[in-house]
Amino acid sequence: GSAAAVCRDDAGNYLGSSSLVIEGQTDPATLEAIACREALALAEDLLLHDFIISSDCKQVVEDINRGNQGRYGSVITEIRLRLLNFDCNFIFEGRATNGEAHSLAKHSLSLGLGRHTWLLSSHDPNCIPLHMDY
Repeated sequence: GSAAAVCRDDAGNYLGSSSLVIEGQTDPATLEAIACREALALAEDLLLHDFIISSDCKQVVEDINRGNQGRYGSVITEIRLRLLNFDCNFIFEGRATNGEAHSLAKHSLSLGLGRHTWLLSSHDPNCIPLHMDY
């Protein structure tokens, strides 16, 4: 499976994106939790400290915010530890707002295992444009 994150500033400008391709992981909720962890890693790469991470999986957002453990409890624990270094909020948003990350996750499956990062320009400006109007 794969998980991905796309980072934009509050004006809609592309800052960076990253994905993680993992062998054998197919559980959608676990992959979404991993995508949230990947978003934190990307924020760290970009030297950001105050930001919002949105997810289209309400359960994962609730688990992160409440510290709930479960089948992806180790990922939640890591996220909550990383949060000590940031001023970050996790929010639930519908899938329409997360389309870029899902497209990137799908594309990343063709890149092989491991972490893939794009800073300043995306892997495909037609898929992830450099600017979006909100």
